[in-house]
Amino acid sequence: MVALHDYLSAQQLPGTSFAEKGNLDTYADTNDLVVLYPQAVSSLWPVNPQGCWDWFGYTGSDYAVKSAPQMTAIVSMVHALGA
Repeated sequence: MVALHDYLSAQQLPGTSFAEKGNLDTYADTNDLVVLYPQAVSSLWPVNPQGCWDWFGYTGSDYAVKSAPQMTAIVSMVHALGA
């Protein structure tokens, strides 16, 4: 299971509160699943001060396709887990 945090939930902003308060770990434990919590990083350039996932194109015009930088990074993480 891949859990993408919401607005203002990048690792450096609220820490681990999304993972701790989302109850996904409990669900995963009771259903024999693994949870991947990838993090978007806040930055001044490209402009993403709130640490959002790219839903508006700050990583480039291809942000919403399978070959987008964030999408390929998440797929690589899933593959690294052996899925």
